[in-house]
Amino acid sequence: MNDSLHKLLEYLEPKIENIQENRFEIKSLGNVYETIKEIVELGRKSPFEILDYYDQDFIIKAIKISNHDIERRVERYKTSRYLLINKNQNIRELPQYKEALNYLESLFEYLSSLYLEIEFDYETKKNKLKTQELLNKYYLLLKRNNIFIKETEEFIKFLDLCEISYDDKLNILIFINKCNIKNYLTINDIMITNDIKLSDITNLIEEYKYLINSNYEEIDLDLLSVLKENDEELLNKKKISLINIIDNLYLDKQYDEIIKYYIEFIKLINCEKEFLKQKERFNDKFFKKLVFVMNKEKSLVREYLDKTKDEYKNYVYKNLLSIEQEENLVIPSYSYKGMYLYLKKDYVVKTVYTFLENGYVLILGVLDEFENINDFVLKNKKIFNKVFKSLNLNNFDLNERDLILKDKEIEVLSFNTLDVELEDKDAR
Repeated sequence: MNDSLHKLLEYLEPKIENIQENRFEIKSLGNVYETIKEIVELGRKSPFEILDYYDQDFIIKAIKISNHDIERRVERYKTSRYLLINKNQNIRELPQYKEALNYLESLFEYLSSLYLEIEFDYETKKNKLKTQELLNKYYLLLKRNNIFIKETEEFIKFLDLCEISYDDKLNILIFINKCNIKNYLTINDIMITNDIKLSDITNLIEEYKYLINSNYEEIDLDLLSVLKENDEELLNKKKISLINIIDNLYLDKQYDEIIKYYIEFIKLINCEKEFLKQKERFNDKFFKKLVFVMNKEKSLVREYLDKTKDEYKNYVYKNLLSIEQEENLVIPSYSYKGMYLYLKKDYVVKTVYTFLENGYVLILGVLDEFENINDFVLKNKKIFNKVFKSLNLNNFDLNERDLILKDKEIEVLSFNTLDVELEDKDAR
């Protein structure tokens, strides 16, 4: 740490050590100030308003502040108040009533004087706390490992409040300037591409810095090949390889070169998260794992089955049963609103689905012959947006699966092999 900065922090520590106590005091004093201010403002309209004020306990406490002859003063207030709020005309003719009126005027003068004292005390302590808060703000900022000061004018004002030498202040300003220059690129989020900022890179490096080392093994296999291997150890090695390449390119300021590795790394960690969700469906507690996106009282799948050709219905049934019984990890096909979508694409009609964190598989619908995933998502955008806002199991009709599949089994479904899709036209 910079020596001058160290001196500054040592100077600040005793200045801010009681800040929490002062915060509580100002909060409490502020409530007192606002209450007595309200009482005095009412008294200016009419001293009788004081007698009707909802918090009579506060007024009695205010009277006790006088610190002498307290019991007599409190008793006199209560007696005077009783006389003055009484509606009996006979009482108003008594000399005691006139004395009570005189007392009420003197009480208002006393409360007005007390209000000015409390106001002065409150404003003085509030200003001191304001200064202390400024000292505390920069004490916390300057203790960080990565210092960045945005409000330079305020920082100079802060330094002026600190009783350290001019040389130390100058050294600190030079040091802060270096820190700001170091952070400038990242903090200002310079765009490397239309979608990727430099801070995205630095944040990624910071999050996965525990994987960075000089002895990493570079994995030449592309991400798709690694994912198809379905080998967790290889997947982890690929992740280590990518983050180290990204870190080295960042240190060399080769920002354009980073992009492809950054995108690949994001895909990898997202696939890892997807694989965790997929593994949840192997839990034996899920007897029927399929749930469906509904459009009012009917799922999008059932809507499709009601209108499609008879020859395509078996393809849909087969896809659904295959998805339900699938035991291998599947690579995502498409991303929408932060959700990864999958295509069961063995036939000319394809099933769109995604995995939920609770182990269920959400079936979104069916792609008709010649329909692509982009058109399908756009067509059902409003329905999907509503579903994705609250992916809670309670939102799904668990009986929909039986309404569609009933007692169907893959082995007894007939197919025309000419309709099998040999090539994926919808790969994205």
